Amino acid sequence: MRSVRLGGLALAICAAALSGARAQGPRDPQGPAVTFQLEVDYVDVDVVVTDQQGNFVRDLTRDDFTVLEDGKPVELDTFSVVEIPVQRFDATRFGGRVPVEDVKSNRSVLDGRFYVIILDDIGTAPLRSQHTIKAAREFVEKHFAANDTAAVVYTSARRERSQEFTSDRALLLAAIDKFQGMKLRSSVMDKLDGYYQELALASGLRNDAGEPLDPASDAARKQSAYSKGEGYPNRSYDQNDLERGQRALGVLGQLKSYAEFLANVRGRRKAMVLFSEGIDYPVHDLFAGHDATSVLFAMEDAIAAAARANVNIFTVDPRGLVGLTSEYIELNRSNAELFNVGARDPRYGLQPHTALLAEMRQTQDSLRTLAEQTGGLAAIDTNSPASSFDRIVQANSLYYMLGYHPPNHPQDGRFHEIEVRLNRPGVRVQARKGYASPRARAMSSRERQRVERERIARTKGADQTSSELRAMLDSPIQQGGVGLDVQAAAFKGAARNASIALTIEVDGSRLQFAPPRDNGVFANVVELSLYGINAQGKPLQGLRAALDLTLRPDTYDRVKKFGLRANPRIELPPGRYQLRIGVRESGAGEMGTVFYDLDVPDFAREPVTMSGLLLTAPSVQRVFTVQPDPALAGVLPGAPTSRRKFTVSDTLALHAEIYTPIDQVLPRVDVTTRLIAESGREVSVARDEFGGGPAGGRDQSATHAFSTSLPLRDVPPGTYLLRVEARRRGDADRAAVRETAIVIVSE
Repeated sequence: MRSVRLGGLALAICAAALSGARAQGPRDPQGPAVTFQLEVDYVDVDVVVTDQQGNFVRDLTRDDFTVLEDGKPVELDTFSVVEIPVQRFDATRFGGRVPVEDVKSNRSVLDGRFYVIILDDIGTAPLRSQHTIKAAREFVEKHFAANDTAAVVYTSARRERSQEFTSDRALLLAAIDKFQGMKLRSSVMDKLDGYYQELALASGLRNDAGEPLDPASDAARKQSAYSKGEGYPNRSYDQNDLERGQRALGVLGQLKSYAEFLANVRGRRKAMVLFSEGIDYPVHDLFAGHDATSVLFAMEDAIAAAARANVNIFTVDPRGLVGLTSEYIELNRSNAELFNVGARDPRYGLQPHTALLAEMRQTQDSLRTLAEQTGGLAAIDTNSPASSFDRIVQANSLYYMLGYHPPNHPQDGRFHEIEVRLNRPGVRVQARKGYASPRARAMSSRERQRVERERIARTKGADQTSSELRAMLDSPIQQGGVGLDVQAAAFKGAARNASIALTIEVDGSRLQFAPPRDNGVFANVVELSLYGINAQGKPLQGLRAALDLTLRPDTYDRVKKFGLRANPRIELPPGRYQLRIGVRESGAGEMGTVFYDLDVPDFAREPVTMSGLLLTAPSVQRVFTVQPDPALAGVLPGAPTSRRKFTVSDTLALHAEIYTPIDQVLPRVDVTTRLIAESGREVSVARDEFGGGPAGGRDQSATHAFSTSLPLRDVPPGTYLLRVEARRRGDADRAAVRETAIVIVSE
C-alpha cells in the first residue's frame, strides 16, 4: 500500500468561465492562448464503499477490488486508502474578533478536500437569492475545514464575483454574498398570466362604438361560448421557450467546462458542489420545448465530462420542501375559480397546481441525475441540508484511490466505461463511470510546452520563466516543496497605480547547493517569478529574476539555517488581485508557490488612507537578504520581514505611509499604535501626529511617512494584535487601519 500522492495541477481556474481550460501565466495579455486538450495516459479511480447503514468500509485491500475497462479486467498499478482529517479553524481572536492575515505561507501543505462551489445564478429565482446564500454560507462556515481548498464560481461566468482557490473562509463567503439569482419566471406562471389576459380580452369583446354585438358575428359567438364556460383558452406554449432553452444550455455548458478543467487534477477526489434549482426545461417532451433535444444532449455531455475527469457532482436545491415555494404560494392566492372549468373538461383550462408540481419535479430530477450519474448525491426537497453537507464531507474524506495505465486506444475520442467490482457482498460502490480517449489532434505535453515557449518568445517583453515553474504558477492552488512566507504591502505609486512592496522569505533547508568549489564557495540559482491575476481573470505582466547565490561557508550556513529574503516591487492599479509567487532552485529543481489575495486601494478616494504595514526586528535580520528594496533604504533599520514571530529582546520597527488630500493647509493626522492581547486588553499605546501648516507645491495629496519602534522587553510572551490607526483630526467617524497578529516568545 502506498502513500497518497497529490497530483500536479496544470491549468488555472481563472479560465474556468471559458469554454475550455487555457494555459495562463505571466505573458503578454494581448497574446493568443493555447488550448490544452486532455490526454489519458494514467487513470485515477476514487472509490467510496459503504455498508447497508451508509458507513464507510475501511478494511478492504487491493485484492478485494476488480476494475474493468470496457468489460475487461485491468491491472492496478497503485492502491491506497485515503483518510483526510477535518482540521478545525483555530484562529486567534482579539476581543472576540479575528484579524485579517497579511502573511501567506505554503509551509503547511494543503492536503484536505478539494471543492468547486458552483452558484447557479442563471437558474435561481431572484426572490430566493438569500436562500442560496444562506445554504452556501452554511456549507463554508460549518463544513469547510482549515485544510480544505475551494473556489467559488458562477454559472453566468460573472468573473468579478468569483473567488480563486483559497483556504480563506472570509474570501469564500465574500464571493458567496455577491450572489443574485436571475432565473426566468416559471413557465407555468407565465402560462397562467397569458390565461388571465386572454380571458379578460374575451369577456370584454364588443364593437368599437360600444353598441351591442351582431348576434351573427364571430365575436358574439365567442363571447356566448365563454359565458357558458366553454372554449376557455389553453396557453400550452411557453413564450420564453427560446431564452429558457439557451439558459439551460449555458448552465450545462459551464458544468462541462468546469469538469474538463478539473481533469488534470490527479491523485485526489474532486467535488463540484452545485447550488441550483435545476434545469427548468422539458427535456423529455420533444413537443413542449424547441431545444429539448439540445438540452438533453448537453446534460449527457456534462455528465460524460465529469466521468472523464473523475469529478463528483453534489447538488443542493435551495428551494426547500416542494409546496412551500413562492410560486406555489402565489398560485394558491390566485383566483382558482377560473380553473374549475379545467376539472370539468380537460380540453380547457390549465390545472396549474398539477403543472407547477410537475415542473418542480422535473427540475429536481435534473439535479438528481447530475448527482447520481457522477457518484455524488442530491440534497433536494429539504429545508435543512446540514445532514447532506455532512455526507459530502465524509464522501470526500474517506475513499480508496486506485490507479492503472489504460490499454492503448486509438485517438478517436471514444468513451471507455469503467466498472469497479468488490468480492464482498452487501456493500455499495460509488466510482467514476469512465473516460474518453484523446482525439488525434491533441498535442503531447512536451509539444504543448514547446508551442507555448515559442509563442512567449515572440511576444513583446518575453517572460523567461522556466516551463516547470510556469506550470506550478498556472496551477489553481499553491504548491508546497520549497517553503515560502509572503507579505504584500500596497504603497502609493505613480499616477493612480500602487507600488506593491513584496517580502518573500524562502526556507533555506530545501535549497540543494552544488558541492563547494576549490575556494569553498557554494553555488545555486533561485528563480523567482510572480504576476497578478485581476478580478476578471486576466493575468497581468509580472516579473522574473534569477537570484544568483554564490556563498562562502559562513553565509551558506546562515542561509541553510535561517533562509533567504527577496524584496521586489511591482506596479498595479486599484482593484482585487491574486498574486502568484513562485521559486525554483537549480540544485535539485525544488519548487514552491504562494497565491496571495490582495485588495489594492485607491489612495485618492478617501479623506485618509494608509499603505501596508512593514515590520522588522534584529532577530529576523539573520535571514540573508539577496534582493533588497531600494525604496526602503534608510527607512527601516533592516530589511522588512514576512515573519511574525519575535523575541522579548527585540525592538520592533514599523513603517507605513499615510495619505491625505490637501487644500490650502496640510491636514493634521493623529496616529495611534496599539498592542492588544487576546483578551482585548491594550498592552501598550503610542500616539503621533502629522501635518499642519501651509501646503507647498502643486500635489493634490500629502504623504506622511510614519515610522516608529516598539520595545518588547516588557511584553509577556504570547500572541498579540499590532494595530495602527490614522485619523484626520476632527473626523471621528473615518479612520485608516492596518493590523497584523504577532507572536512574542522568550529567548
